[in-house]
Amino acid sequence: MARVEESHYRRLFREFLRQSSINGLHPFLYPSPVRYAKALWLALLTAIVIYTHIEIVSLTQEYLVQPTEIHMAPDLVHVANSPFPAVGVCTANKISQRLLRNYAERLFHHQGNSSLQAVALDVDDMADRLLVLAQFYLYPLETERWNASELDGLHRLLFSYYNDNGYSVRDILRDLSPDCGDLVIRGIVFGAPVNTTRLFLKRPTSSNVCCMFNFRRTSHSQSPSKRAEDDAAMRAVPRIVFESNSILNSVQFVLQDTPKEDITNTFHTNNAFHLTIFPQEDYPTIQSTTLGEVLVDHNTIVEIPIQPMFFSTSDQVRGVPPQIRRCYYPEEGSRLLNQSHYSLDECLLVCRIKSMVEHCGCVSPPMAGSSMDLSYCMLPDLPCLMKWKNIWYGYSEFAYLQNNEEHLAQRKCEECLPSCNGVTMGITTNVAPLRRNLNSTGYLNGLLKGLTNDRPLAIIKLFFKLRFAQATKSQLVSTWVVLLNRFGGILSLMYGFSIVSYIEILYYLTGKGFVYVYRSLSDKNHRNLNSSRSLYWHELKVKGDKSLPREENPRK
Repeated sequence: MARVEESHYRRLFREFLRQSSINGLHPFLYPSPVRYAKALWLALLTAIVIYTHIEIVSLTQEYLVQPTEIHMAPDLVHVANSPFPAVGVCTANKISQRLLRNYAERLFHHQGNSSLQAVALDVDDMADRLLVLAQFYLYPLETERWNASELDGLHRLLFSYYNDNGYSVRDILRDLSPDCGDLVIRGIVFGAPVNTTRLFLKRPTSSNVCCMFNFRRTSHSQSPSKRAEDDAAMRAVPRIVFESNSILNSVQFVLQDTPKEDITNTFHTNNAFHLTIFPQEDYPTIQSTTLGEVLVDHNTIVEIPIQPMFFSTSDQVRGVPPQIRRCYYPEEGSRLLNQSHYSLDECLLVCRIKSMVEHCGCVSPPMAGSSMDLSYCMLPDLPCLMKWKNIWYGYSEFAYLQNNEEHLAQRKCEECLPSCNGVTMGITTNVAPLRRNLNSTGYLNGLLKGLTNDRPLAIIKLFFKLRFAQATKSQLVSTWVVLLNRFGGILSLMYGFSIVSYIEILYYLTGKGFVYVYRSLSDKNHRNLNSSRSLYWHELKVKGDKSLPREENPRK
């Protein structure tokens, strides 16, 4: 019986080898004069099968991580369709000595007329203590200037000075920073002289108070009247649109450094001008890249060619999750931040603000450039902010956070992605020395006419590099159907295998195999039955007697 059962399974296997569409199985049906030929051939086929299925698993894993392939179709668009970027001009002197001293005199006078405990001994001491306000910029290497009790005393004095209605560090820093008319003294926009005092708006950022050109972001001052004033001033500034991509007909400004007597001892690494080039409605501090930041040294001419690039994404890609396609559509970004404007820098700003609020319960006032409803930090919160900056910049002041994956993920801001549609700006710089003028009357012509080198100067020239810009569109050109095509190509190339071959193997292991097993069991039962009949029927008959039984014999 065992031999009969084995023949059924062998017949099933031979039938599979004979009828299968997989290449390389027929040699197992025929005898070979070479010893171990079939074993070697089996080893080769096994190696090929294992290799191809490893490749299939690898392709499947890649598909699960990035199921799409983005096709970039280049096109050319006139740069007139690109908005001219905003430009922030900052000086290394964050607080004007003249404005600081005037503010310190008013505070010292108020201190003498109040019942509060004295904070400063004189006006100079008061001015020195007020420099602590610059620490709200949260530079990574800056250390604390005053202890908690001294900060609390200055806090109560400021609170009393503003009639117990609270004070805005953001507005105080803005009022104490140098005026834009002292920093940007002349300008030409597309060949026409302009009033720089009207074109440049003083706005706080996370690193400084800068003079903004072509800025279109609403104000976030804590004072409603100040917000209305800022927004009205922004609407009054004319929009800058493309007129020429010629360097001779560009946007040009003359920067003049702060007088030595007006410089305060705030933390800074160099005295160069700091330029930030960014989209009009974005936050003015570049956090995602350094391509939009330029340091301008004194006595130099800096040409900044700007090359926009338009990009868009087709609606077909919407079906792919944002974390896989690595970008947000406008409505997705708006929902993520719960505000109308979305950009990668805006998302990073909100991420930093959330982390700051989580640890200190408030946000540093210069950083509050978002429309979120926030609680602003004051002087008593400064020690916590100084510890928070160590977290953000990679230090370990809060040791208990080292094993907290949620906080580490928040600091990385992994949810922040670029936009799927928009315009990016690529910039380069060409720097040349500015010829010093030895004439006491100053320069004789051009944009510098009448200016001297008593205070360091610098010239900035911004213009579109080319008249046409590249436009690309991301389209969905690869889906799971393409993945199946790759599978079929690999399998058919190796041994003529296809998706149907899997079904064929499944058929022989289930349907066809079931039939052979059923037949095997049927044959076994039939043989057992026949064996019983021969025992109780045939063996009772006389051997060789084929006649009827005796009582049925008609002759009897």
